[in-house]
Amino acid sequence: MLKKGWLVIICIILLTGCWDQRNFKNVKLVLTAGFDLMEDGQINTTVSLPTILRSSDGAGQERIQVVSAIGRTPRDTRDKIDRKISNSFAASKLEVLLVGEELAKQDLYPPLDVFYRDPRSNLNAKIAVVKGEASEAIRLKIEQESRISKYLGGLLQAMENTTHSPGENLQLICAEMFEPGQDFVLPLLRVNEEASLIEYDGLALFNERSYTGKDLDQEEAVLMMLLNGQKGKTARMTFKVREDGKQRIMNYATIHVYRSNSRINVTTSGSNVTADIKLHMRVDVIEYPKNHLETVKEVKKIKKELKKQLTQKSEEIFAKLKDTNSDVFGIGRRVAAYYPDVWKQLDKKNYLENVTFNPDIEIVIQQHGIIN
Repeated sequence: MLKKGWLVIICIILLTGCWDQRNFKNVKLVLTAGFDLMEDGQINTTVSLPTILRSSDGAGQERIQVVSAIGRTPRDTRDKIDRKISNSFAASKLEVLLVGEELAKQDLYPPLDVFYRDPRSNLNAKIAVVKGEASEAIRLKIEQESRISKYLGGLLQAMENTTHSPGENLQLICAEMFEPGQDFVLPLLRVNEEASLIEYDGLALFNERSYTGKDLDQEEAVLMMLLNGQKGKTARMTFKVREDGKQRIMNYATIHVYRSNSRINVTTSGSNVTADIKLHMRVDVIEYPKNHLETVKEVKKIKKELKKQLTQKSEEIFAKLKDTNSDVFGIGRRVAAYYPDVWKQLDKKNYLENVTFNPDIEIVIQQHGIIN
């Protein structure tokens, strides 16, 4: 019994409790943050801070406070924001980080360094580029949305679900920023002040750690994701499949990608690199106003036209990637892994422009609606 007593005393001495705890009542939780580049090279940080006002009559009321500060580094701006708010700045629950267009065109790692060095940072926070300034998006007042973080988080999650975005976060892009032969894309957002909305505008192409200033539009984004084997929960595309419709709407067809499979094969001949990308899709025709899909001949005709347009659009995507040397397919990484001698000879700044892309797209139309 005496031994057990001494054991309890020793445990009490050694177990010091939560020595590093931080009570919510002592901090201001930042759910959305944005970085912008100032003309003099300084950083402008804008944060959204929700505050619950206590009420004696049940649930409290939430107020949103938006604060900005300009400093030499993001940590410097955090300290300045601390001097403007009632409690300490805390980014441990950050949900969305926005980066202004001009800042993204520079090296993206330096403004993100503060998150990777702080063990309390939420590296699962989603990240996106904003056309113009990120502060405009955070300060935008949106009806029926109490928090900008909830709105932005829902928008970015929806783009991931519909195969418009790969769902990058702070953790994932950190590895890609330092991986030779592999680049990444980020969702590109645009503020629509007239409608008081934030719109998804496509994918921002990065080369190494900098935004190239070039983008993939919304339709190109879906196809690029499928070619890269990154299908979300749903994937839909609309194409012009004829020219003879009495009404313009009758010239188009919309497909739903039920299942897709992509395979990338990289080969070399001397210093020449070839990337064969094969995409196999099983699709449903979910919209075709012309309404003549009861014959095998008509189905084959549409299938042929879809294959033609998908191949053409794939080549346009590859042209953009080559023009910006944005290696989102990881061709360089494959060359480095399987052909290291060839990789050593390639110009790392512009190697993608000499890569030959060969898309091979196969479509199987499995359904075309419940009517003929």
